[in-house]
Amino acid sequence: MALLRRVFAWSGRYCRAFGWWFVGIWSALAIYFTGPGPKWLTGAVAIAVLALFWRGRREPLRLWRWFSTAWSDKRWTTIALASAAAIAIYYFGFVTPDPKVEWSPEQARHPIVEIDGDLVHVQNVRNFTWRSRTDFTPGFYDRTYDLSKLNSMYYVIAPMPGLDAVAHVFVCFGFSDGQTVAVSVEGRRRLGQPYQLIPSMFRQLQLMYVVGDERDVVGLRGAIWKVPVFFYPARTTPERMRAIFRSMMEGAHQLEEKPEFYNLIWNNCMTRILMHLRRLGGHSLPHDLQVLLTGLSDRIAFNLGYIDTDLTFEQARRAFRVDPWMQSTPLDETFGQRLRETIRKQEAEEMARGLH
Repeated sequence: MALLRRVFAWSGRYCRAFGWWFVGIWSALAIYFTGPGPKWLTGAVAIAVLALFWRGRREPLRLWRWFSTAWSDKRWTTIALASAAAIAIYYFGFVTPDPKVEWSPEQARHPIVEIDGDLVHVQNVRNFTWRSRTDFTPGFYDRTYDLSKLNSMYYVIAPMPGLDAVAHVFVCFGFSDGQTVAVSVEGRRRLGQPYQLIPSMFRQLQLMYVVGDERDVVGLRGAIWKVPVFFYPARTTPERMRAIFRSMMEGAHQLEEKPEFYNLIWNNCMTRILMHLRRLGGHSLPHDLQVLLTGLSDRIAFNLGYIDTDLTFEQARRAFRVDPWMQSTPLDETFGQRLRETIRKQEAEEMARGLH
């Protein structure tokens, strides 16, 4: 019993310490990234907040002793917690998406969606011509997609350079009339603003659905950014494909009227795809930390039976990796059809190798 008491006491101290510093660091970062005024000012306030939490660290937050201790013993704890509460009220109550922002060119136009039965009309389908990261020709067009002709769906993973466990994930669709389209949920960046992991958790990016030509959205990552790209065919029914496409278009439409902030943890490319899938029911989908490791989500999808292949997982990763092919092929109007032919060929070759 004495050992258990010591273990519980030790665990309690470390849990309190973790909670204390989590609140302090979150409060400092929230005020630094979202506070009003120039960065030197919000930086100074953030340092002051951390100093308050440092000063109060020697006064453990034990509610059962709160009313029995002198004010001089708990004043720094009180001030630190009051500051954190004020920052949280400001952060969640007053920091809202600003529609009057000069956006990065490739995210400058939000798709405008209108659904009429099986016909989905989309304005501002992105169709940039990329020659390098900074050399490109902007392009947008309007397109009508007929859900009755939707016949294929692909799950695409593009890992971040040097951080394979974290990736951007999105979905592509194919139609029997030859049309293809990519739907990518992204953090919408201001002009000149790079994507950075920590700021993306503090209301620095707005959420948007990029509806784009595959030669742009897929080709950009594999041919221009030269990151790994895995293009997995999805195993599902035509009815579920249509429901997923419709749900994603409805999500894009909702953001036209009610903008939201992107958040790396709980409102990102992966969580939005899972949201659309959960609306359809079916397989039990993860709610835990697996969702954060988006670069490993292809294994989860494979284990759940969402990848349409008879290959093993290791073979599938080789067969459906397409960035080497993209670096030696033109990003032209036939890109989408040739991309599908390429993965079918690579899958057949991988299958043949496995038989020998």
